[in-house]
Amino acid sequence: MGEAAAPARTIRLVRPPADDGVGVFRIDGGEGRPQFYTLRELPCEIGGRGFAVHRLGMGNVYHVRVGRPDDSTCECLGFLRWGRCKHVAGLGALIRQKQL
Repeated sequence: MGEAAAPARTIRLVRPPADDGVGVFRIDGGEGRPQFYTLRELPCEIGGRGFAVHRLGMGNVYHVRVGRPDDSTCECLGFLRWGRCKHVAGLGALIRQKQL
């Protein structure tokens, strides 16, 4: 059997980063209910763009680095297991769409 396909997801910037640097985005798909996250861009000295991402209602804060497709990282369990995750993919999409 092959690897299961990842669920279709969409991401939307709910609130662009404000004067305090904090923004909010929403990921839909895969888990049933939408998931809301805050984000704050962080300095990244090793290339790419760094973000602290916090899922609202949960205690999880992930540090995400979005660089080239083969050079991005996230601290979430999905990325640690599979080498890819919704946080990197979603923030990468927002960056490509020039929303971040």
